[in-house]
Amino acid sequence: MNIIIFTENNRAGGMDTFYTNLIKSWPNVNDKFIFICNKGHPGLKYLDKEFSGNLKIIKHSIILNWDINWVNRINFIIIQKIIRKLLVYLLLPYQFISIKKLLNNYEASSLISVNGAHPGGQTTRLANIAWKSLNKGKSIYSLHGLSLYNVINKPSKLLIFFEKYMTTKLIKSTDSLVCVSNACANSLNDHPGYINDKTKVISNGINLEQKASNLNLKDLLKLNKDTKILLMLAGYHLNKGHSHVFKAMNIVLKKHPDCHLVMCGDSKEPEKDIIQDELEKTLKNTENIHLLDYVPNASALIEQADILLIATQTTEAFGLTALEAMKYKKPIVSTDVDALRETIGQEGYAGYCCKKNDYTLYAQKIIYLLDNPSIRNKMGLNGNKRLKERFDSKKMSKEYQSLLSK
Repeated sequence: MNIIIFTENNRAGGMDTFYTNLIKSWPNVNDKFIFICNKGHPGLKYLDKEFSGNLKIIKHSIILNWDINWVNRINFIIIQKIIRKLLVYLLLPYQFISIKKLLNNYEASSLISVNGAHPGGQTTRLANIAWKSLNKGKSIYSLHGLSLYNVINKPSKLLIFFEKYMTTKLIKSTDSLVCVSNACANSLNDHPGYINDKTKVISNGINLEQKASNLNLKDLLKLNKDTKILLMLAGYHLNKGHSHVFKAMNIVLKKHPDCHLVMCGDSKEPEKDIIQDELEKTLKNTENIHLLDYVPNASALIEQADILLIATQTTEAFGLTALEAMKYKKPIVSTDVDALRETIGQEGYAGYCCKKNDYTLYAQKIIYLLDNPSIRNKMGLNGNKRLKERFDSKKMSKEYQSLLSK
């Protein structure tokens, strides 16, 4: 069986981990994958290196609505948003024809279209619709983010009509709509045109093999070998809660002035600068806070940390970095947003989930874990057990294969 994975992405990170885990854990070694993605995806370098030429990667040049990127001045940003909304409609015929032609170029019997949210990337939805029109075989729409419909303020009648049409067409074109969590699936209930009769929940899974990072944090940052490290792996955009963590660190550093916070993630201009400004506004002394850029195989850095921090403030369809913490037997302090508790499990077993805007409680949980190494170790072991039972990538891949084989 030849399988196409089609996606649209403008950030490196968790989605690339999903593609890697899905393909490398696939049950049938005789099945072949073709990965099709926009050429501007920053994670393609990681995928090229991870598969070392063993995966056929097609980098297309189809115009996407977020390709419009002018100077980051407020008046231009407003104009960009307006134009991008218009482009959703104007680019539709061109994108559909281009995707249909692209998919028809490759011999494949199945398609997995992967989207980071719904509606998310327009081309990922069009891929399933184009595939159906080619009558080439089964297809899955794999959704890794929540429906954004309820977050849109007072959608216009035109948007409601368009979304209803597109979602109805998408569902008719797919054999299965796979969501990564119950929270993800439930978020679709109010989306115009959504019918749940094809929806399946397949949790993300990761490879259980631990890898050492080529980057030694304590050497890089010139830290003492006994220094406690709090690690946050998240792109530098506001919904990930960097400011929330800075506020918590004001409290943590009073009790543990020698611990260090390391943040690492992808960013688009001027996102990281905004986060840096927030840091300087929140903390007078920033020498214990380190903002690193995107690091390939960043999850391996968790092995060097004492606690993994997740601080999402808006939406989260899953908690992939939480699984990585479980793999390296590290406890988690997280916000209680959407599927994060669903991923992390019972309170106090593998970690803590705090109310998203309660940075005082968040700080207290960090301090408690820093004060109690035996609890940290116990939570790490509990998380590792939970990972092996529920979130093995082999289990995930087998469930995807089963859907395509029926």
